[in-house]
Amino acid sequence: MSSIATPSKAGATFLWVLGAFASFAVLFYVIQASFATQGAEDPRAPERLANKEEILKAQNELITKMGLKDSEKKAAIFAKTLETLKAKPAGASTQVVPGSPTQLKQAAAPAPAAPAPAAPAVTPPAN
Repeated sequence: MSSIATPSKAGATFLWVLGAFASFAVLFYVIQASFATQGAEDPRAPERLANKEEILKAQNELITKMGLKDSEKKAAIFAKTLETLKAKPAGASTQVVPGSPTQLKQAAAPAPAAPAPAAPAVTPPAN
């Protein structure tokens, strides 16, 4: 007797699953297109648009005031800032990285002692 070799079905299974997802997506799209309604108009939309325009105007004024509208001035400002940052000396960071030797030492150290409770305040007797 010869053994019957079973072909690999991994590819077929993947295609069936992909087809199932695609069919659900099409079904969802059809249901949304058929029964979905437009949402209610937000009554605050005009106020929000006015705020947005005001903010954009203020931002553009600040960018112009700082000289960042002109590409040459912008490049000069960024170059100056970059030189300033390069000139700063590197300092020790106070941020502790989990798993670092500093963090492991801190974890191994005993917790600081709790402060002693304060003495209760003496209240005068009521007459």
